[in-house]
Amino acid sequence: MAAAGDRFEMPDGSVYLVVTPSAETGGEYVEMEFILPPGCVAPPPHVHPSQVEEYEVVSGRFEVVVDGEWSKLGPGESASVPVGALHTFRNATDEAVHVRNWHRPAMRFEEFIEGTRAALDVAGVTGGRDPRVPMILSTSMLAYPETLAPGRRRERIAMRALATIGRLLRVT
Repeated sequence: MAAAGDRFEMPDGSVYLVVTPSAETGGEYVEMEFILPPGCVAPPPHVHPSQVEEYEVVSGRFEVVVDGEWSKLGPGESASVPVGALHTFRNATDEAVHVRNWHRPAMRFEEFIEGTRAALDVAGVTGGRDPRVPMILSTSMLAYPETLAPGRRRERIAMRALATIGRLLRVT
């Protein structure tokens, strides 16, 4: 279980830092900080079936799409993703972005981040462009359906196929 200060460094250079773990809030929320380099691997469009997700930009520029509408956020600006809303985010700039993030309730979000990092480590992935990344990310997302899920049929089909290929190739 993640603790305050745990730092999960991803192969693309992204860093996910646990600020307030769910254990400290009785599961009410988990607070994290994301440090996302230019061109970082964005999560596929997804939904949180029972959570609200919030972002607040600390530094840099951050783009988030919620139900098809992109917003460009700068320092001090925020966005909220309602329960069940299709969304993703990206850093389309040439500088890192630092974002505070909350999932309410926490569900198993920090476990998802920790598990994804562990799976990437086990596979020996060292870069964001490694072709195994989509297989591992798909397998991880599908393992936490109550926390996050593919948002549309096309993502569900692709993620199931990538997870299956990952298992067949013994990547996941």
